[in-house]
Amino acid sequence: MAYSGPVADPRRLALAAQVLIAVQTAAQLALAAAGGTGSKLFAQFAPLSLLLFAATVVAFLCWFRRCRLNAERFAPGTHRYSAGFAVGAWFIPVAMWWIPRRMALDVWRANPPAGGAWVVDAWWAAWLAKTVGGAIAVRFVGGPVGYSLYDEVVGVAAAVLAILVIRQVTARQDAAVRADLAAVPFTRVSAL
Repeated sequence: MAYSGPVADPRRLALAAQVLIAVQTAAQLALAAAGGTGSKLFAQFAPLSLLLFAATVVAFLCWFRRCRLNAERFAPGTHRYSAGFAVGAWFIPVAMWWIPRRMALDVWRANPPAGGAWVVDAWWAAWLAKTVGGAIAVRFVGGPVGYSLYDEVVGVAAAVLAILVIRQVTARQDAAVRADLAAVPFTRVSAL
C-alpha cells in the first residue's frame, strides 16, 4: 500500500544523523589512538560509546525512513520494497547486505536529476567493507574488533560517504518540495 501522507521535511533528522555519525567516528578514532580495547579510556567510555552508537543508528534509520516515505510521494509505485523495510531490512541477516542499498537507490531515483547514484554505491561499498570486511579481517589478522588500521580507514570512509549521501538525498528532496511549491498558483487576497 502506497504512503499517502504529506511530504515531511527530513532536514532536522538529516542534521542529527550527520552530527551523530561524525561524533561516533571521532570517538572511534580517539579510542583507537588511545589503544583500542586495551586502553583505560575504553573501559571508561564503553557504556557511553554504546549509547552513542545506538543514538546514531536510530537517527540514521529515522532519516532513512522519512526519506523513503517522501520518495513514495515523489515517485509512487516505483519502489521495490515497502516503507517498513526502510528500518526492518537492516535487521534481516544476510538480506541486510543488499536490500537497504536497493532502497537507497530507489529513494535516490525518486528525485531528479537522474544519475549521480555512484555516491550511494560508494557509501554501500564502504559500509560493507567496514561491517563484513572488518569481521573477516579480524578472523585472519586477529586483534581487537573495530580498532585495527583497516577498521579505522574504512570506518572514516564509510562515515564521510554516509554524510554525503544524507546531504545529497536531503537536498534532492528539499529541491523537489520547493519546485512543487513554486508550481502551486497562489490567489491574492485583497486587504479589507
